[in-house]
Amino acid sequence: MGQNIQKANATTIESLLQQLASSNAGGCLQVSCDQYSSVSFFLYFWEGKLCYATNSLAPFERLERHLRRLSNQTPQLTNKVIKEIRHKVDNDIDLYKENPSDYQGLLWLASKQDFLQDAVLNTLLRRLIREVFESLFSLPQPIIYKFIEQPQPLVLLNYFDVHSFIDQCQKRLQAWQVFTTHIKSSYGRLYLTSETTQTISNLTENQNNTLCQLLKGLNFRQISAIIDKDELIVARLLYPEIISGNIIVRDPKRPFDRLPNLPSQNDFDSVNVFAEEPENWLPFNEISNQNAGGKETMQVVDKQWKIACIDDSHAIQKEITEILENNIFLVSIISQPMNALAELLDFMPDIILLDIDMPQISGYELCSLLRNHSEFKSTPIVMMTGERGLVNLTKSKLVGATDYVSKPLDQTNLFNVIFKYLK
Repeated sequence: MGQNIQKANATTIESLLQQLASSNAGGCLQVSCDQYSSVSFFLYFWEGKLCYATNSLAPFERLERHLRRLSNQTPQLTNKVIKEIRHKVDNDIDLYKENPSDYQGLLWLASKQDFLQDAVLNTLLRRLIREVFESLFSLPQPIIYKFIEQPQPLVLLNYFDVHSFIDQCQKRLQAWQVFTTHIKSSYGRLYLTSETTQTISNLTENQNNTLCQLLKGLNFRQISAIIDKDELIVARLLYPEIISGNIIVRDPKRPFDRLPNLPSQNDFDSVNVFAEEPENWLPFNEISNQNAGGKETMQVVDKQWKIACIDDSHAIQKEITEILENNIFLVSIISQPMNALAELLDFMPDIILLDIDMPQISGYELCSLLRNHSEFKSTPIVMMTGERGLVNLTKSKLVGATDYVSKPLDQTNLFNVIFKYLK
């Protein structure tokens, strides 16, 4: 690729990184784009392995934030130690091609063995790289890049397979897609609409009080660091309240407004991101005790929301599956309404989508039957009606329906009504 800056009209970030990995390259890849020209990304390779990734936008804020998250489990990372890092390194952006300042801070920490054990350091490196990758993969085309070959690597703390970061980044960005109707950036600032609002679902009173204290302008990533939970978990916890209007999301504060927004569309394959990296997918209060070897263990206790769709139309079944069955939803399609009760009892959904116009039994009749069953008295039931059909609101209310959506289904409207009632 050489030393010269190139317009990469036909080159995606993914293909560029894969090319570097397969070429056993050693050096620094610098990436930017015209639309976000004030931000440069730096990725460091040695023998095709990824050593580190950073960008020029508030690198110490990012490093300190992730250190503060680690400090929840690493008491040696005191506030004094975290603040001291800034005074130990040279923060000259012109030196980033050879030795980025935040990486210098990591080297200083690594030299103080009382602060970071190897496993903790590797966790920190992965989280820092992952955050940078999410912004990097959100850059619009065309990108501008140059690769500066270097005879020696960075002082290696560790190195990683770049393909695993590509795969994980794509999966995480796809997971964000579920929320991008109301969340444009992971640096969006969160505010309670009322000082008296203390009703975030699925949290204890103490958790509610703690989290609500943070909803006064902190962004998703800052909240993530404080409560030691992944940003996507924070979004998932708060999204129902964002949908209902109890929480509003404002644009990122400077300098984070200079980073690209989350992409609103992509063509990533359907995946279950909640199966990835168990340490990141814990509910608010689930971190296990020390095991016999003294290392912190993590347990995957988070689950996908389960959506049941009762509809005899193959087209609607396919559409529902394509819209929902990707990241945080597990979908069960029930095509025979007369068998619905048995299948629902086996699946136990968090929400039921129910077609009104079906043979043998109507949606109204089936809704009434479900409401008379002890297991489904409080399960949200959303009625679906065709383009030419009409919902009898009075009848829907009488049989216990929670809400309705119209067909053909709109992804945004469907997400909104689902998150309105998921708890």
